[in-house]
Amino acid sequence: MKNTNLNTESNGRSRVESNTISNKEPKPQATHYGYSCFSIRCFDFISALLMLSLTSPLFLYAYLRSALSQPRAFETVYIHGLDEQVIGLKQLSYSGWFKKLPVLLSLLKGELSILGTVQTFALPKISDKATSKHTHTRAHTRAHTRAKKAYRIKPGLTSIEQMNAATGLRFEAAPSSLAKAHRSLARYQLALLRLVIVYIVTRIAFNKPSRNTPKISVFGIPFDNWTMKQLLDEVLQQCQHRAQPMQQYAFINADCLNISTKNESYRQCLKQTKHIFADGIGVRLACISKEKALQDNLNGTDMFPRLCQLAANNNLSIFMLGGAPDIAQSAADNMQQRYPKLKIAGCHHGYFDSESSSESINEENQDVIDTINQSNADILLVAMGAPKQELWLQANKQHLTCSIGIGVGGLFDFYAKRIKRAPLWLRQMGFEWCYRLLQEPKRMWKRYIIGNPSFLYRVWRENRQLKKLLVNSQTSTANNNHSLTKLQLQTELNKATLKNRKVPQFDVRQANLRRAMFNLNRHFARSCKRLLDIIISACLLILLSPLLLSIAVLIRLESKGAALFSQPRAGLNNRSFTMWKFRSMYQDAEQRLATLNHSNEMHGGVIFKMKNDPRITLVGRLIRKTSIDELPQLWNVLKGDMSLVGPRPALVSEVKQYKLHHRNRLVIKPGITCIWQVSGRSTIPFEQQVELDIDYIYQQSFSADLLLLLKTIPAVIFARGAY
Repeated sequence: MKNTNLNTESNGRSRVESNTISNKEPKPQATHYGYSCFSIRCFDFISALLMLSLTSPLFLYAYLRSALSQPRAFETVYIHGLDEQVIGLKQLSYSGWFKKLPVLLSLLKGELSILGTVQTFALPKISDKATSKHTHTRAHTRAHTRAKKAYRIKPGLTSIEQMNAATGLRFEAAPSSLAKAHRSLARYQLALLRLVIVYIVTRIAFNKPSRNTPKISVFGIPFDNWTMKQLLDEVLQQCQHRAQPMQQYAFINADCLNISTKNESYRQCLKQTKHIFADGIGVRLACISKEKALQDNLNGTDMFPRLCQLAANNNLSIFMLGGAPDIAQSAADNMQQRYPKLKIAGCHHGYFDSESSSESINEENQDVIDTINQSNADILLVAMGAPKQELWLQANKQHLTCSIGIGVGGLFDFYAKRIKRAPLWLRQMGFEWCYRLLQEPKRMWKRYIIGNPSFLYRVWRENRQLKKLLVNSQTSTANNNHSLTKLQLQTELNKATLKNRKVPQFDVRQANLRRAMFNLNRHFARSCKRLLDIIISACLLILLSPLLLSIAVLIRLESKGAALFSQPRAGLNNRSFTMWKFRSMYQDAEQRLATLNHSNEMHGGVIFKMKNDPRITLVGRLIRKTSIDELPQLWNVLKGDMSLVGPRPALVSEVKQYKLHHRNRLVIKPGITCIWQVSGRSTIPFEQQVELDIDYIYQQSFSADLLLLLKTIPAVIFARGAY
């Protein structure tokens, strides 16, 4: 067995470290920790029993397979447990999915925890010579050893390190997060929940990464697949060699990549940047979808304190450019308090216009460049936001004497303590963007609510196009090889072709199969649409019942008559049905229609529409403007007379005036909303309404219906074309 993580600290030193840490822990915390340790142990025990009972058939299958195929059914792996005791973990000897199921027995016995430290293999005896070769391994496990001794944390089936690796946060301190998780049962369960969410997002929802490549390309923009340590080492090396001209680095997230698809200048700037690094869960998911393993999630906010520590230790200086006045200086002061040896060469706000062509503005830009150069800074951090910061660095890097220029977004605000950053537990799940959205919804909603789905769609489309190109190239290669064979055997193949030439025949079975698949897809789409209608209409009727009751009372108070208005309408295949609405007109509205026909404002003469219709009540005008009068039609949707999306139901009298091509609207169920409802409603002429309805009928799909329902919300809120 390999010794991947050996702890060779002497027993004496272990006792000293243990005593030192125990002296620092106050007694009340020790009592509380004892209680939390007991509750966590109970939780692990119950979970182990439950998992063993659920997996017992699989356990039996795997055991029989091991016993029949191998000399021994079980094998033992030795790891370091609590107090550096060596414990043996049983696993099945065959190679398969259920090989490690016996580990649940160790969880049941209390040798392991569900969430604990990383399992480190152990050998019974290690020579001094071998020990000297593993100094780096001791350093790696020392932190886990201290965590075990201070909090008595056992090795785990899973660990914080695994979660950090999945979301690109390997550089974060895992022992402190693990210690916090073991302070109480609630924290422990929440940490496990985070692990489950990360596993679902990165392993189940997307393909498992299979390749760890040094470069990964998204939308044609290549970025470096580095760790945080590699990035900092590269910065140090470039600064020590005083690289000239200035080397430009950039961090790109999903929003940056979205911008690059629309801004060609920014796209070309990124392609010319020395090093680009991936930032955010969106780019990580894009890489996973391409079956490429991304190492660390690199961003300016995580890099900044580590960069300051690197600069302080190696006598490097940093210039901070960007942000509001005094923000950069405040962030610099805070970092100098944390790292007293840190040299801040200078600070300058980002409120200067470098894009104008006037002489005064150019002079201002030149003054900023001169200030940076006179400071003799090694590293320039530019916080102007994308794409401005990258474009500014690209335009001015020939005039800057710094070794490295990095676009860092809005990190100065975080370290100036103007904006609070998302807690680590939220970042471990890849949900930092949710925290930023809650902080600044007006500024961030478009970036995250619209931008993130758009980015994932673009990634999916790019992957699909790449797969098509790959298939075409493989087919082309095969055809080329085949043509070479024909050149070699030209005479024989020509003869064979003439002899074996056959008239193409119609494949009846294939045609029937295609017809059956088409009908199956059509019926499936109809079933999905009907299921969507039932779920949404039932939920809305329940949720909106107080509003419906209130509107009915207001209608009765204003004018005599029923609160609801029913009317026969033309449904599927011109079958008549009773459609329900809130009454928005006076009782004698039908009788007064004949006197108003000459005032019809709808072109085409089929539908009657009048902006200031005198038959409408005050409450009716309000509910028509907000489309509340249509809500009772949810009952028609639930019954199956109507659908949520489809052409608006026409009056029976209107259908009698239809021309032949108008009747195409009647081949599907009418709906509450449709394409012209969200495009202009009553302002669209009747002939154009018919064209839009027919276009929807031929192109309808489940996704198109969902999109129309989403578009209906702003159309109703802003009352576009409603009267």
